[in-house]
Amino acid sequence: MKPRILLVDDVEANLIALEAQLDDMDCDLVRASTGNEALRQLLAGEFAVMLLDVQMPEMDGYEVARYARGNPATRDIPIIFVTAMLEREDKVLRGYGTGAVDFLFKPVNPHILRCKVRVFLDLYRNRRRLVDEVAAHKRTLAELEAFNYSVSHDLRAPLRPLDGFSQAILEDYGDKLDDRAKDYLVRIRAAAQRMSQLIDDMLRLSRISRAQVRRQPVNLSAIAQSIMDELRATEPARDAELIVQPELSTRGDPGLLQILLENLLRNAWKFTQKKPRCRIEFGKFEDHEPIAYFVRDDGVGFDPAFAARLFQPFQRLHTTSEFEGTGIGLAIVQRIVLHHQGKAWAEALPDRGAAFFFTLPEV
Repeated sequence: MKPRILLVDDVEANLIALEAQLDDMDCDLVRASTGNEALRQLLAGEFAVMLLDVQMPEMDGYEVARYARGNPATRDIPIIFVTAMLEREDKVLRGYGTGAVDFLFKPVNPHILRCKVRVFLDLYRNRRRLVDEVAAHKRTLAELEAFNYSVSHDLRAPLRPLDGFSQAILEDYGDKLDDRAKDYLVRIRAAAQRMSQLIDDMLRLSRISRAQVRRQPVNLSAIAQSIMDELRATEPARDAELIVQPELSTRGDPGLLQILLENLLRNAWKFTQKKPRCRIEFGKFEDHEPIAYFVRDDGVGFDPAFAARLFQPFQRLHTTSEFEGTGIGLAIVQRIVLHHQGKAWAEALPDRGAAFFFTLPEV
């Protein structure tokens, strides 16, 4: 669909002249000979720009511009005043005050007219292209959501009987199987359960990516302390020093920040489990701008050369035989931080522990 230009002038000859000067600019030209007709045209469809005569009977160009700017449906249409009045500062200021973006004084220089109009045609086309791309992106997200649901439903269907029947064979016929056959069945069950966990994590990442941030005051210290209390309750005999810096508050989405801290603190708990005594700490650096929060542990750490890979989905620096998991937690952390317009990064050394940092600008 071609962009449209609205030409408004009460003199037929002026409209003909404008049409002749703009005829080959790959756009549709629409006429209006009165202010009321111009407003009706504006409400009837989109225009890239309006060329508006100032001196018209009944309703002059200033009044048309004022009405157009006052209506949400037409307030963003660029207005170029075309006038035979003398180029006086008070007239120009009045025109800009009613919402004009430019002035052309008659007799209009055709080259200048075409150059100015071309700018707004290009802006309109780019804006329409952006609108179309956003709409296409929304359609893609909807299709991805439908695909994720399909994957969740269709892939789970065969996994459940695969796991269930394997367990039934072990329970009902275990005494008739040798150790190798039992081991095969155990491996089948483990693979089915891992695939189910991968599906769950893929859906979690998809949901986080589409989540809307609803900012409000959040007590990060209280969230971190609650998570650490839960972790300690799962292994009360474990010698772990869990430290939470008090009174750390920010503005952000409480649900998303809960998920962020759960992933970081549970990771720290997991990767310190082979140490006889460990230390996990949550705090912030006051001298960092913006403020940087951190979760630090003294666990197995990792090679800093691979730090960037940590935040990619399903990337792992340790095998599943060493530490369980699918490698999705830090990808979720990064998505949440990006949703808050912040930044996440990691520092570590092998067998020297790891520290994960994130910023949460309070915009």
